[in-house]
Amino acid sequence: MDFIASFILLTPVIIAFFGVLKKKRFYFLLGYTLYSFLVVPVELNLFVLSGKFIHLMVAALWFAQFIIAFPNSINYDGSKVFKLFDLKVFLSLMVINIIGIFVVLNNPMINNICVYYHAILATLPIVATYLLFANKIPIQDND
Repeated sequence: MDFIASFILLTPVIIAFFGVLKKKRFYFLLGYTLYSFLVVPVELNLFVLSGKFIHLMVAALWFAQFIIAFPNSINYDGSKVFKLFDLKVFLSLMVINIIGIFVVLNNPMINNICVYYHAILATLPIVATYLLFANKIPIQDND
């Protein structure tokens, strides 16, 4: 069962990686959204079962990631405002997933493979930021 849960969590990581690889913002953000969608209910359930406040805090943090990363249909238009906004989003996603590494390391109930998932999810925003500021992402019109 532990293997199946780890594999299910790998799917959003692959989607986010695909988004960076193909320079598709929608898939990049979709991966983070789906990962959050899987973490939040589990942590809320653990809070209900154990009453430990840390589970509620982790659920709230990944719910914030869910809100931040929820994809929209806005295309990259090359503006400074868009770049600054994406920088803020990417830094937020990076910080949340760095915290995720420590959450996994301090919880013996979570498979340690999730450390690698969070490490990948913390690194992908750095790559996306590089692509954004190096003008490697094609400019598109917002219709």
